[in-house]
Amino acid sequence: MKKVVYFGNKTSGFQGTKTTLETLEPLLSEIVDIKSYSHKKNKLFRLLHMIMGFLRNVNTADYIIIDVYSSTALRYAEIIGYLSRVFNKNYILVLHGGNLPKVYDKLEQRINRLFDGARHIIAPSHYLQSFFESKGFTVQLIPNVIELEQYPYLKRTKIRPKILALRGFKPVYNPMMTVKAIKTLKEQGISPELRLLANSDEEHYNEVLNYIKDNKLQDCITVLPKQKKTVWIEESKNFDIMVSNPIIDNTPISILEGMALGMCVITTNVGGVPYLVKDEEEVLYVESDDSKGLADKISELLTDNNMAIKLSTNARRKAEQFDWISVKTLWEKLLS
Repeated sequence: MKKVVYFGNKTSGFQGTKTTLETLEPLLSEIVDIKSYSHKKNKLFRLLHMIMGFLRNVNTADYIIIDVYSSTALRYAEIIGYLSRVFNKNYILVLHGGNLPKVYDKLEQRINRLFDGARHIIAPSHYLQSFFESKGFTVQLIPNVIELEQYPYLKRTKIRPKILALRGFKPVYNPMMTVKAIKTLKEQGISPELRLLANSDEEHYNEVLNYIKDNKLQDCITVLPKQKKTVWIEESKNFDIMVSNPIIDNTPISILEGMALGMCVITTNVGGVPYLVKDEEEVLYVESDDSKGLADKISELLTDNNMAIKLSTNARRKAEQFDWISVKTLWEKLLS
């Protein structure tokens, strides 16, 4: 069995949601002997843990897998990539983050150096694949994975104004767009129920809570800490609509999770989203930072049962393409 060391962020212990690495590791263990780094919260300690993990395993590893993010975590990838080249180890890059194309325009030489040394480059979306292929790289598409058996399907036929938002209060997720849409719906005489999952250390946390209080929305908006997947999946049965409002995105797993559950998903049409799902077939699109448009889409679902049924049915069918059974063969071929 091939030996693989996977470097990326394992942050569910303090951020509440699993990263791609944390989802993939137990699945890849079916086909390779895998070790991974790092779960450290402090970013410097995380980097040091990665470096020590690399040095500890470099002599026995057949492949190094490296997650590539568009934020400060890009540095981790550059350093592990550099060490892989020094020790003449094959490394595979897994691209993340809808902002990578913009980062490439700013850091072209640095990213070229990292990419040029890779044995394989993997993109989870046609969006990132097409962009980096236009820059001359060979990029293989391997979708992000969901374990479909974890998501019991509930077909939505008549939609209630019960809305779930999972992604938290970081700036990229634009949570104010969601709560402003709820205010609009309430002013229109609708009685929505919104549940937001977010941690108190996220940047917009106090801003969102103050807005809810100032606009007397406590009766229709609940903010809870991010929950384990099993918890929110069980509670999702009480909700019919999922909203996702990022200002930039790649292949959002949360959207696929909502679709797998049969929820009607409304998402901003940014980054890789249009490459992933079809408007008015699998989801409903809304423009970025358009809270009025979001309120209108929610209202549309409340009155159009045919649209709700179509979205709920097609969404599950689309999510099935991302099940591990479908994706496993791609990883087996890559690592064989």
